[in-house]
Amino acid sequence: MVRRLSYGLMSLIVDPRPAATVIVLREGNPFEFLLLRRNDQVAFMAGAYVFPGGRVDAADHPAPGAVLPSPTFSDLAAADEAAYRQAAVRELKEEANVTVSPGDLAPLAHWLTPEIESRRYDTRFFLARMPAGQHPRHDDGEMTALEWTSPKQAIAKFERREMLLPPPTWTTIRQLEPHASIDAVFAWARQRKIVRVMPGFIRTDSVTMLTLPGDPLFPAIPDWEIPAETRFVLEDGARWQPLKP
Repeated sequence: MVRRLSYGLMSLIVDPRPAATVIVLREGNPFEFLLLRRNDQVAFMAGAYVFPGGRVDAADHPAPGAVLPSPTFSDLAAADEAAYRQAAVRELKEEANVTVSPGDLAPLAHWLTPEIESRRYDTRFFLARMPAGQHPRHDDGEMTALEWTSPKQAIAKFERREMLLPPPTWTTIRQLEPHASIDAVFAWARQRKIVRVMPGFIRTDSVTMLTLPGDPLFPAIPDWEIPAETRFVLEDGARWQPLKP
């Protein structure tokens, strides 16, 4: 943990914790993905709908000397990626009662919580297909509801204010929206280059806002596919409203 001047005040920058999340896709016309609603009593993203996932625990790391596949994230060593994958598998089972193997996961994205936050996560996003014959259910503790939804349905529910979606979740859903099938999603994921994205943070007397690379207030970064909305304004202390610049 280090100190630095931030927005005119002395603040602490918290080291991010490694975390993993899984976008579970289910066949259909249109295809659907799984969302979980976070308990209103939890400290982080209370009441929001999110993909299953959580932080990497010590037990998720492979044993020394284990034979591991080559990493798919270009910035990770094989042992580090193995830990992220194991965390994703474990959290998916714990939160949604879905069992997959680490090899079933396809890399999709890399998000880092802004430095201003007191809880920060260095999160790897993975894709997975819903295995046949399993019956998802939420854990009824940290999560209070489970829902299958298509991208268009999730966007519509958010716009009707029936659902809270954090900026990375919203942006991922918007990226899934143009694709007609699960195969198309996996094909898109295989060809894209994954870059680390840490939203910018702006707070004034009248607005609290996050910005993404490509916004007029945040320079673009190489290989990042600029999304439809590149800024999010905080409303009512809980809802991040996506906006076009």
